[in-house]
Amino acid sequence: MRYKKIFAVLAVVVFAAVFAGAEQAPDFKLQDMNGNVVQLSSFRGKVVFLDFWASWCPPCRASIPAVKALHKNMASNPNVVLLGINAGESKSTVEKFMKNNGMEYTVLLGDNDAMKNFKVNGIPAFFIIDKNGNIAKQYVGYSKGLEKDWDTQINALLGK
Repeated sequence: MRYKKIFAVLAVVVFAAVFAGAEQAPDFKLQDMNGNVVQLSSFRGKVVFLDFWASWCPPCRASIPAVKALHKNMASNPNVVLLGINAGESKSTVEKFMKNNGMEYTVLLGDNDAMKNFKVNGIPAFFIIDKNGNIAKQYVGYSKGLEKDWDTQINALLGK
């Protein structure tokens, strides 16, 4: 009986230590390509994948097929949201780039505040946000195969 109590206390301590370092994702309100305002905190209860990108960025362009594939794989899951956040380009530039690259997922027109609040120092930058609104994982840059880790992280947060 004594060992069960000790184990229970240790489990609570370990659990608290793991989640104490969880950083809350900064909230934002950004416009999508249709002029609708999208607020990050409205997706609480869902896993959110954010992709900060720009059309002039070669690694961003290289990551687009992987982000599109992730969107396709997760589109039927109501517990996952994928948002692209453009790094401050004009709406017309973003629209043209999206059309030319077959980007059918939601893209938001980013601003300096969103990038600053997420501490984005380089793009592409990817964030996976858990159901509680905490940043579970972040990535800077893209290399082929990274999407496997995205799948693993998202599925783990979904309990798969």
